[in-house]
Amino acid sequence: MQPIIPYTPLPERYSMKTFHVNWLWSIWHYVPTKCRLLFYRALLHTFGRREGMSSVFRIPFGFYVKLSRAPSEAPAMDFVRANTTIPVPAVLDCIEWLQNDDRKLPYSFGPTVCWLIVMRGLPGKPIRHGEENMIHTASQEQLKNLRHDLADCINQLRTLTPPDPSKVSSFLGGGIYSFRIDEALRPTGPFSSPAHFHSQVFCTAYPDYPDEADDNLKRLIADRPHKEYKIKLTHGDILPHNILVDDELRITGLIDWECASWMPEYWEKASSLRSSWIRVFTWKDIVQDSFPDYRDDMILESRIQICYTA
Repeated sequence: MQPIIPYTPLPERYSMKTFHVNWLWSIWHYVPTKCRLLFYRALLHTFGRREGMSSVFRIPFGFYVKLSRAPSEAPAMDFVRANTTIPVPAVLDCIEWLQNDDRKLPYSFGPTVCWLIVMRGLPGKPIRHGEENMIHTASQEQLKNLRHDLADCINQLRTLTPPDPSKVSSFLGGGIYSFRIDEALRPTGPFSSPAHFHSQVFCTAYPDYPDEADDNLKRLIADRPHKEYKIKLTHGDILPHNILVDDELRITGLIDWECASWMPEYWEKASSLRSSWIRVFTWKDIVQDSFPDYRDDMILESRIQICYTA
């Protein structure tokens, strides 16, 4: 593993100098951004093949292009790849793309700006792709492999030191992108502390709604504003469609870092059991075995998700 790279918050607009690429790509980066963008647009329009319903497109020579809402996705991937052994796609280029400048985007999700990320592909295939879910047909040995590798990925992320030990923010220090908070993935925050974060409506559990809470739940609701939380780097969307595996369910890639943020320590587990995923029992068991416990916080999360619809 490479030594930890000192981290300081970067501006929401950043330079490709932050990325570790080979000399050919380094030379390519001297080509003006506008010319590189024209080239990538031509590749997308001519050869781009969309991966399912995602914002990711396969292009020739084993490369992929993602159109991301989050300016922090590419530098977060680069940071994790440099400082852990988690298999993360290598970022080769990242360019701001104004939708107002080009009405022929192959994919549109509303914002006027997206980030075109060029990256290398990884081996393996998603655990869940369309109607196929490898978990449902996996042997106990395969599930054991998945639990082991997933726990290792989570533990490595948790070793990375936040730039601010109290701030809840995106990887670059800006607003958070989270499907648990907003299914449309609009940024919210940042927040000065976990207490500030937990005071928002999307983290509010009510003692009398939808029914009267028991004494333990009332205590948890009352105690949360005063509870101390560590801030951890969080992928924010660890679900079967974002985990690449081989035939033995060994993890070969963790993809889609759009929601990567500095969050309260339990948030990785909460986001991996959001909405209907908490009712997928095989996946729920894997999460329970692979993630730290956070029993009290997950009791609150279950209550919050009844009351709050992202």
